[in-house]
Amino acid sequence: MKARTMIAVAVPVLLGAAVAAGSFAVAGMNVQKNTADPAGGGYAKVQDGPGLSGDLVSSHIETWYHPLPWIGAEIGGVTCPDLAAVRDTKITCTGTSGGAEITVPVSVVKVGAGAAPRVTWKFER
Repeated sequence: MKARTMIAVAVPVLLGAAVAAGSFAVAGMNVQKNTADPAGGGYAKVQDGPGLSGDLVSSHIETWYHPLPWIGAEIGGVTCPDLAAVRDTKITCTGTSGGAEITVPVSVVKVGAGAAPRVTWKFER
């Protein structure tokens, strides 16, 4: 009897911990890092400074938006304006999910120094 009680308690606790760990890992996937290198394919000149092309940002969002079914819906047709390599810059991307238009807020979290800075940015689900 004692073993059945332990299993009945342990299984839900372990499942809850697995879902929480998976959700935490997926939240980390919202943060992306790219280099705004003029020699690279994802570069865009934004307001006379370096930035990331909207195509690069939109492809990352489409790839990472729906890694696990319980996190969110699949999206497609994502379009984004170019993202300036300036901390706290915010843009809004658009896409479709289930036939409805959705918006995806994007913001720059950190920018490295140099002519080709490393840009850390995140998107919201």
